[in-house]
Amino acid sequence: MKKRNIFIDTSVIFTDPFWKGNFSSQLLETARSKRVKIFLSEVVLKELKYNLEKNLNKESTKLQSINSYLDKNLSDFKQIQFPDIKVCVINFDSFYETLQSNGIITVLKYKNEFLPELLSRAISRKKPFSEKKTELKDALIWFTYVDYVKKNKLANCVLLTANCSDFCNQKKLKENIYELHPDLIKDSNQFQVFVSIKDFYKANSDWLEKPKIEFKNWIDAENINEQYVFDLLWNEESEDINSQIQNQIDFIEPSNFIQDFHLVIMGGYFETGDIEWIECKNIKIDLISDYAIVSGSLIASTVIKGYGYNSVRDYNGEKYYLVDEVDVELDVSFSFIYSKDKGLGNFEIIDVEIIVD
Repeated sequence: MKKRNIFIDTSVIFTDPFWKGNFSSQLLETARSKRVKIFLSEVVLKELKYNLEKNLNKESTKLQSINSYLDKNLSDFKQIQFPDIKVCVINFDSFYETLQSNGIITVLKYKNEFLPELLSRAISRKKPFSEKKTELKDALIWFTYVDYVKKNKLANCVLLTANCSDFCNQKKLKENIYELHPDLIKDSNQFQVFVSIKDFYKANSDWLEKPKIEFKNWIDAENINEQYVFDLLWNEESEDINSQIQNQIDFIEPSNFIQDFHLVIMGGYFETGDIEWIECKNIKIDLISDYAIVSGSLIASTVIKGYGYNSVRDYNGEKYYLVDEVDVELDVSFSFIYSKDKGLGNFEIIDVEIIVD
């Protein structure tokens, strides 16, 4: 099925502006995998920001009252601190700027040229206006989306709005899918309407979950076990992994594995020999969508030698001398992303534990 273009009305994310809900967060993940494109009108973004700030001020007032009551009635009560509202608003701006820069959502600006038609419809009470109310913001949102769809000749468009009274004909075409109001169909007949992200997922679950199901079947068929991961890392990343292990060891306190380590750090140094891989273990696979995060431990061994500065050497004597030499086992915790198309990526060493024999 072709990529869907999802146009969001404020009403479907009004109570979840940071997309933390199960279905809304999953929709963002689907956009990250390029299976849908998400569009927000500039009006929606402004309205979300306004409502966030308004609700934070409202809850702050409630908390002040609760703090006052508890302070008077409890001898050891400590005030509950409310988040800084200005910081919360800054975080909101940053969140949506990141979504835009990563191509996860596209914000569409409204145009001043919409004004004559808006006034005409407001006067004649044509949708999305009505006899009971004149919602300018709803009309701006709708005109912005219709204009973008027409100019870019988009198909497979979805309007997500809980505001059926203004956008819909109150008639379901089939389960979870509503029909646009006749006045709005005249503007564009390219939109399917769902009243929630959850309903959109229910109607499209087979298509939306298909990449994850296909990837899970592929992962199962690959039989990814300890030896599989060992061979994968060795064949594709061994040089880089050994370099990362070496860098991690350089930051470990030498007293953990070198006797008389003070002789080493007082002008001396320590060095690591070749790293020999032994096995991988504790492999865990977390399926995300059409990729997995694989984590586990690489067990390896090496020799660490500590050299002290020879301050009392003869003229031709060695500048450094061997203080200690120890065989160690390395327990390297790691994770990486693995996909069918791109293979191994983003290998990361989480920790290196040195075990002295």
